[in-house]
Amino acid sequence: MVPGSPIVSTPAPASWLTLAGIFLAATLLAMFLASLTQDSAFVEGQYIPVTNDSFYHARRILDTVENDSGFYEYDERLHVPEGAWIPWPWAYDYLVAKATTVALWLKPALDPMAFIAYLPVAWIAVNALLFLAALSELGLSSSMRALAMLAFALSPLTQLLHAVGMIDHHYIEHTFVLLNIWLGLRWFKDPTNARRAAALGLALGLAPGFHNGLFLLQLPTLLCVFILWLRGHVPARQSVVWFSATLIATTLLVLLPSQAFQSGIFEFALLSWFHFYVAICTSLALLFMAWRPYTLNNFLGLVLLSVILIVPIAAQALRGAAFFSKDISVLDGIVEARSPYRLFVDTFGPTKTLSHYSWLLLLAPILLIYYLWRLLRESEPRYVYYAVVVVFGLALMLTQFRFHYFGLFAMITAGLVVVERLSQRFNWHRGAVIVGVMAVLALAYQPPLKERLFLPYALGGDPNYQDAREAFLDLGRLCEREPGVVLANHDDGNFILFHSDCSVIANNFILRAADEKKIDELDRLMRSPIERIRKDRTDIKYVLLRANDFSTTVDGVQQIVAANSLARHLLIDAQSPPGFELVRDILLPQESGEDEIYARLYRVLP
Repeated sequence: MVPGSPIVSTPAPASWLTLAGIFLAATLLAMFLASLTQDSAFVEGQYIPVTNDSFYHARRILDTVENDSGFYEYDERLHVPEGAWIPWPWAYDYLVAKATTVALWLKPALDPMAFIAYLPVAWIAVNALLFLAALSELGLSSSMRALAMLAFALSPLTQLLHAVGMIDHHYIEHTFVLLNIWLGLRWFKDPTNARRAAALGLALGLAPGFHNGLFLLQLPTLLCVFILWLRGHVPARQSVVWFSATLIATTLLVLLPSQAFQSGIFEFALLSWFHFYVAICTSLALLFMAWRPYTLNNFLGLVLLSVILIVPIAAQALRGAAFFSKDISVLDGIVEARSPYRLFVDTFGPTKTLSHYSWLLLLAPILLIYYLWRLLRESEPRYVYYAVVVVFGLALMLTQFRFHYFGLFAMITAGLVVVERLSQRFNWHRGAVIVGVMAVLALAYQPPLKERLFLPYALGGDPNYQDAREAFLDLGRLCEREPGVVLANHDDGNFILFHSDCSVIANNFILRAADEKKIDELDRLMRSPIERIRKDRTDIKYVLLRANDFSTTVDGVQQIVAANSLARHLLIDAQSPPGFELVRDILLPQESGEDEIYARLYRVLP
């Protein structure tokens, strides 16, 4: 193969019947595996969300379903007494609420939580279709497409994204990642096609409406055009104009319903004018390259333009960089924000980490380096774009566990593309190649098959929720009669908001400086003398404490720090202090045979 030749040559087109069979088999298998998680989302005849953020999504969705005009982007029950902007855009929760309303109209007896809980499972069909569509644009043979779809269906990451009750927006983010890959491959396969360019611009303009951070999906297109520009093969001007116009127009339409945009806010963490400005920056850079051929002077002009455009968003860019580098106070303590390397070394250990990713994880750094090298050699636009997508996706995936949906397609397909290329170059026997790839995938997926796919999950996807569930139910009953503020760890904030009408000082939102400030305020309250709770914060009516929040390990034994006033009076002392009424005492059995205090719920008396 000579430098600059395609990664793979295009095989004979697969029949619609073959593609339909691959799609149906992969979808049904993935749905079956996702449905195995039902026990974590169903208890006492009711469906509940799975994972912490899903509880808040469910709360906002159900509030909107119950009150057609009740959709909110500013929550007064958060960050009391100030209230807080919700850092998640309007589109996902609002559209799920509307879909739930339609379902209830068709079947009034339907439990809305049951509909919401199974929506991620049903959405597998959408993501599987997009995955297969992207594979087809890559030019992989039917057999390789089938193996890639099998890997997609068997991946615990697919199961995690689409589990029953997994109402968090990550499976929709995965949709836009796959949509970006598919439409990008289509456009760069024919860079003169204005319709395909407009379709990609439309998808990228819609994406921030479902998650603020998805404006990053504009980067692969921008980088691909830049590389092509350096080589004198920039896409046709008309197609770039259509892409840019559609991107800006769609972004504006998505922004119009946003209250943060209407309020004139310019912030990365909210769907705001920041996203409109980024769309304009992307478009201006692309239009510059479409109108100005590469020369040294034009290169310097592009650099100058980029610097000028970056200046207004420099502060926001630094904030975003802090989020990606985990340079935010509480982010480093969150498991999903840790890199696969850290999970492998000191959090999960090798077996559990590989049970999530499979052995394919170990190939990811090698593939990233290989496709960086391919960027120096590729000349065909479609494969330049694919190489950029692989580097972009794997780089994000290797940064944090939560970004796995950016790199899942690349992790599965990048190696298959290399095998297909080598097979064509050396004329390997097709049957032997397929058997070999199947054997490698069978070996790679041993950890998921043994350790993850059939593993029962904790109720609500969180052992902390499962163990303290009775306290949240008690809060629901208490707050129905007498709502107020609950003093509790920020990790419990979403559980409290879902189960009750009470308010919290902080929850798991960590994108904005205000979020950090409220978490710090909460930490100070947890360390303050107990007398100050009733004296200085008369709005606090309930206190929920876990022993883990006030514990340290001494000689391998976890002990409550008695020097902390709240821990001493509310967790250690047998009698409740004056002004506090014990509502729930949660005990957990220990290996010694004695039960230990896990958590306590108090009512603060008037």
